[in-house]
Amino acid sequence: MAGEGNTVVQLVDGLRFTAGPDVWQLDPVRVEEGNWFAFVPAGADPVVDPSIFLARILATLAAPDRGVVELLGENVYQLDYGKRQRLRARIGFVHGYGGLLFNRTVRENIALPVSVHSRLSSAEEEQVVNRVLGDFSLEPVADLLPHEMDGATRWRVCLARSLVLRPSWLVLEGLGNWEMDRGRGVGWTRLRERQHGGQIATVICLSRNNPGFEAWFKEHDGVVVPYSRYRRAMRNEGNRQ
Repeated sequence: MAGEGNTVVQLVDGLRFTAGPDVWQLDPVRVEEGNWFAFVPAGADPVVDPSIFLARILATLAAPDRGVVELLGENVYQLDYGKRQRLRARIGFVHGYGGLLFNRTVRENIALPVSVHSRLSSAEEEQVVNRVLGDFSLEPVADLLPHEMDGATRWRVCLARSLVLRPSWLVLEGLGNWEMDRGRGVGWTRLRERQHGGQIATVICLSRNNPGFEAWFKEHDGVVVPYSRYRRAMRNEGNRQ
């Protein structure tokens, strides 16, 4: 496995975070290049989806209540804002509810991180964007706006954009269109190829158990890890444990 022994991310001393009325914890775990993990909440369906909060912590977009996130050799939440911004150029994030700029075409959405974070010439940027459009079979919709395509295609655009800079660390907030194609679509195929090639470390944050996905995921060398309620908030503060 590429990168074996090279820790990409490590959650030290466990991670606690608040989602609505509940405090959740994820036990210490580390994810290395070539690994992909799915984090699933244990127990009954929560009142507030905790996976959104967990995904944004792991993508360096929101700090946890406690715990340490070591990412690509950095203790993320001890970095100042500028250093964290530079670190994000090496991180991919797929927003669970879209996240595309509504007034930009598919091509422009994918080109944005290249323009912001790379130092390529215009011709080189165009070459990179064209490669990703072709890799994800997005040429036919390259000049469309997000509202002009279906949800599955929008998710594929989000995934393509998240991978355009070849990040070392990728966080998915939810499953996108997995229910539609059971992992046989272009987006999931490309993601599997990158995982099996040892090119990236990936975590997928789920809002609830999904036996179908979990079985498929394990067949493709994925690891399913539960995270649990540390404390359920009570109306009476004195009753908290």
